[in-house]
Amino acid sequence: MTVKIYIPSWWSEGCNELSSDDPIMKSLINKFNDNKLSSIRNPFYSLCKSIVGQQISVAAASAVWDRLENKYNIFDGQFFKSSDLNQLKKIGLSERKASYLINLSEKLKDFNSYDYWNNLNNQEIYSFLINIKGIGPWSIKMFMIFCLNRPDIFSADDIGLLKAMEKNYFNNIRPTKDDAENFSLKWKPWRTIASWYLWRSIDPEVVLY
Repeated sequence: MTVKIYIPSWWSEGCNELSSDDPIMKSLINKFNDNKLSSIRNPFYSLCKSIVGQQISVAAASAVWDRLENKYNIFDGQFFKSSDLNQLKKIGLSERKASYLINLSEKLKDFNSYDYWNNLNNQEIYSFLINIKGIGPWSIKMFMIFCLNRPDIFSADDIGLLKAMEKNYFNNIRPTKDDAENFSLKWKPWRTIASWYLWRSIDPEVVLY
């Protein structure tokens, strides 16, 4: 299967602006300049992957996701049914996450179009998704970053970002969510790029949603 990957048109402009304004960010961008944020523009796939990755390590999520993809053709929109519950649990999903995937399938079966989501503003996206079980503020922001490639998204709920800010900006002291959110304002309107390179600083492996 050939998957087309899209790179956001604004990436280079944002990297240049961040590099000129923030020496630490410039260093991170130079260090990890061999990869960029990208999207396969598949909403259902992206949201499924965010559910699988909730509250477990990247390695554990990757292992479960690989088994899931071997069993189901998620990329081409094979939705989950109630009868799949036990099979999803055998793959390694908790009963709760398996139920979330089945529920997501029901809610998204008529809305699995990249163009549909791309034409919504951030608040419209949030209002739609927040009412789906298993999709919270963190998952919504990951969807905006990795699927829709919105340029100015930051999630203070992301433990990885807090760890990276602790390492690079806060002298090995973990910032609070409020402190992280306030600090991130210096990177507007390119907080997605800042988040991307902060993640790379603690985990160089690129995740594709």
